[in-house]
Amino acid sequence: MSIRIKFFLVLLVFSLIPLLTITISSRQSINRLGDDLAGDVRTHLTDAISRDLTKSAQVSANAISNEVANLQLSLHYLAATATQILDSSDRLPEGKVYTPESFKDPATAPPDLAMSWRYTRITDGGVLMPSAVSTGHPVVVLPPNPHRALWPQARRLQNLTPVFRDIYNLNNGLAYRVYVGLENGLHISFPGHANHAPGFDPRQRPWFVDTLKQGKLTWLSHTDSTTQKAVFTVGVPIRDRENQVIGVGAIDFLPNEFMKMDQLKAQWSQDTLSFLVSPAIHPSDKTQGLRIIAAGTPLEKNQTDTAEMPAGYLEIEDDARQQALIAAMQAADNGHFDMPYKGIPSIWAYARFEPPMDDALRIVLVVPQTVIESLSEQVSNNVLDQTYYIYRVTGITAALLLVLVLLVGWFGTRTILRPLYAMLDAWEKLSTGDFSIRIDYRTGDERDTMIEAFNTIVPRLEAHWNLSQSMELARQIQRNLLPDQTPELPGLDLAGDSHYCDETGGDYYDVFKTGSPGEKCFAVAVGDISGHGVASALLMTTARAMIRSISILEEDAARRITLINRLLYPDTTDTGDFLTLFYLEFNMAQRQLHWVRAGHDPAILYNPGEDRFSELNGDGMALGIEEEYHFKAYTMPLGLPGQVIVIGTDGIWEAHNPQREMFGKDRLRAVIRDHHHLDAHAIKDAVFKAVADFTGPDQDDDITLAVIKVL
Repeated sequence: MSIRIKFFLVLLVFSLIPLLTITISSRQSINRLGDDLAGDVRTHLTDAISRDLTKSAQVSANAISNEVANLQLSLHYLAATATQILDSSDRLPEGKVYTPESFKDPATAPPDLAMSWRYTRITDGGVLMPSAVSTGHPVVVLPPNPHRALWPQARRLQNLTPVFRDIYNLNNGLAYRVYVGLENGLHISFPGHANHAPGFDPRQRPWFVDTLKQGKLTWLSHTDSTTQKAVFTVGVPIRDRENQVIGVGAIDFLPNEFMKMDQLKAQWSQDTLSFLVSPAIHPSDKTQGLRIIAAGTPLEKNQTDTAEMPAGYLEIEDDARQQALIAAMQAADNGHFDMPYKGIPSIWAYARFEPPMDDALRIVLVVPQTVIESLSEQVSNNVLDQTYYIYRVTGITAALLLVLVLLVGWFGTRTILRPLYAMLDAWEKLSTGDFSIRIDYRTGDERDTMIEAFNTIVPRLEAHWNLSQSMELARQIQRNLLPDQTPELPGLDLAGDSHYCDETGGDYYDVFKTGSPGEKCFAVAVGDISGHGVASALLMTTARAMIRSISILEEDAARRITLINRLLYPDTTDTGDFLTLFYLEFNMAQRQLHWVRAGHDPAILYNPGEDRFSELNGDGMALGIEEEYHFKAYTMPLGLPGQVIVIGTDGIWEAHNPQREMFGKDRLRAVIRDHHHLDAHAIKDAVFKAVADFTGPDQDDDITLAVIKVL
């Protein structure tokens, strides 16, 4: 009989019968207690949820108030910039002007044109489809039968593109469209698209007419002419330097996004309703009601959000409770009510807005009380399944079982457990590093298998331990060969590092003073040995020693790399290994760059003043392939302060995500552009983080990066 069956039978007889008896009796008691607690739980949960819902309403109101203030500031800035551009006599910009016709033709459309589900349209067959938009370029719409004089003005309006992008990308992504319409019928809209209705004239749109009529910043709701979505719009007149109105600037945003419905549903329930209301006299019965200004309500199945903005008043069946709610709203900044909505018991919460929102406006949240019932049931079940079972039954049962197990263990299992004690002693000795230990014991059952497995695995553990120690030593040695801290170079900000996918790797990175004429000559070298692991690490160590030795010679950069190639060739000719290297030398006295490219990817150079990328290209094969190859050095002046030079290995742009998509150099350039204003260390860290976020926890290749920023 196996040891598993022996222990199972003994413990079953002494523990299962009393355990079942105690469990059944305790469960019956807890069921009765849980029923008594359910009522109290519901009462406390109702109070707690009502308070939390009121806080949510106030937080939403404050967030909306802040975003409205930001939108108004953005809109005034847009109007002021439009005035300045239209009154300017500067030379017209040379950028391309995109019209709706340009968007419809792939040959003339903006390069970033892409489908977006945020900008949907309904086909003639009633199918909801995404629209193509450009988030980099606006669209210019000319009035019917435009005069030729409008084209220079249309081209001048292209200078608004940076302002459009800022307003669209900032404000927490709230802006849906940003546009300008002029009295002459000229219209520019961002993001660009081709879905304007035939004969579109901004001067006939509600936002244009109402804003000019008011003569000031104006809020209104209407239907977007291109997507047929219900939108909020805030518009402001655009005036020339003589204070004459020449057009309107406006921003659209969607009600659901404005009311933060996604956040509210995630926090409470998919059935959560939100309303923006204001007390007003109901036209039908002349009593005071709550007029709906906006509603963030859940859509019915198969319903799109293309309906007009909600109109009318909140439906509250009990007029007395409605008047009490209105009075409470006028008296307090926030609060809550228990009141049905369309026959469903619900909790109502309201809150006042901060300036610049109208003081009469309130946000109202309505959550069905089924949320409380669900939570109450969960708490009641937890009480039944866990709390009293743990505290009252487990303690007594555990004490009884402990006594029984001790008795059985003391009197009945001493012989059975003796081999286990021997194995335990052997494991303890092994844990202290004694790899000579072996177990010389036989039991005649499954324990013999455990003993044989132990005796077999100890030599393997010893071999693995020795290998691990050797690899750790190699890793420390290789890490010590890399610069342990960034040297301070006059006029330059430098940062670099290597991340290996194994304990050791074949990437190389170094910074050192060279023997070139002049005291202010420094070199940065980045290399990549073919493959990775121990063999690559050894070749990297050899190459580093050669480069360091040759660097003190008073030779030019090309001669140094040629000598290194000849010295390295005998070590690689039989193995087929090679080393790609990018050698970059700074002559700070002459403010010159000298570089040699030995089969390595070109360094990336970014000039922020022009927002332009270039590469330090050049001919040259990898080191260790052809012994007599003569390398060529290239030279250019050092750039202005702020210029960024990045040298990396292919482990960066060839890194793959789980979908086998490569990181690529475009993403690398985007990271450099987004962080160029930071120091070299921050740019380096940003690149490593971007690659790690893209690939996930698995790294397939060594990654090395050097960042140099001109001060």
